[in-house]
Amino acid sequence: MFRTLTAAGFGLLVLAAPAMAQSINTYPYPASANYCPQGLQPVAVGGDISCGVPDQAQTYDEMKRHPVQRRSYYTSYRRIDPELYGSKSPGGY
Repeated sequence: MFRTLTAAGFGLLVLAAPAMAQSINTYPYPASANYCPQGLQPVAVGGDISCGVPDQAQTYDEMKRHPVQRRSYYTSYRRIDPELYGSKSPGGY
């Protein structure tokens, strides 16, 4: 029983190792005032703002922005001239 639990525990550690090895990206936060200690600046970590040293060049908002520009569509209405379609009604309608 003890060996089984120990093997299961080590198995979970082996599976969790790649997840723990991932680094957390820190993005610079554009702020007009810096209230962080000397040597640190405002950074965004996962959307939260704290003090630290950024390891990315772009800000968090720039990273979350979608790279594709949106297209705008509009409906244009034009008046149909009844003379072009041979209207049979009086008055051309």
